[in-house]
Amino acid sequence: MDFGQKNRAPIVTHEVPDLAELVSLIHTGHAAAAQQLHRILSTGVRFLLQRRLGRIDVDREAESVLETAIRTIQNDISVRADGVPQMVRRLIQQQCPGQTKSAIETGATGGPWQEVVEGILDGMSPVEREALRRCYVLGEAPETFLDTLRLTLREFHAIRVRARAEFSSRKAKTNVA
Repeated sequence: MDFGQKNRAPIVTHEVPDLAELVSLIHTGHAAAAQQLHRILSTGVRFLLQRRLGRIDVDREAESVLETAIRTIQNDISVRADGVPQMVRRLIQQQCPGQTKSAIETGATGGPWQEVVEGILDGMSPVEREALRRCYVLGEAPETFLDTLRLTLREFHAIRVRARAEFSSRKAKTNVA
């Protein structure tokens, strides 16, 4: 059996985009460059989010990470091309807290600390509760809801730090008792 040239698929080579040029164009406000960077990063961001979150439907989170990355490049001229992958990984970690494997496998929702969490949330304002719910329960990136809740990123981080500290404190008290 002869598999000559006529039966072979042509090898397609793709030109590697110049990331430094794209970042430079995005700094100057070039919309097509932002769209091209979005296309380039999209598949990898979706893959990383699927692994991190343990589910396939990550479109909303991927779009949020990509929009934040492009907005950061547009607003911060110190962002360099070689720093873009690290920035995207950092955004994924910040915006999409991962789940433990056991939580994914078991489908656990509350666990033994549910009452502690509810007690902490009861002591917060409705805006603070909604911000934490949207971040941790719905998995939304803070940038997508802060304007709606009339919070700054700094205020949201303060809410999150306070909630974590309170949880750790109550957890420690429970473990001692």
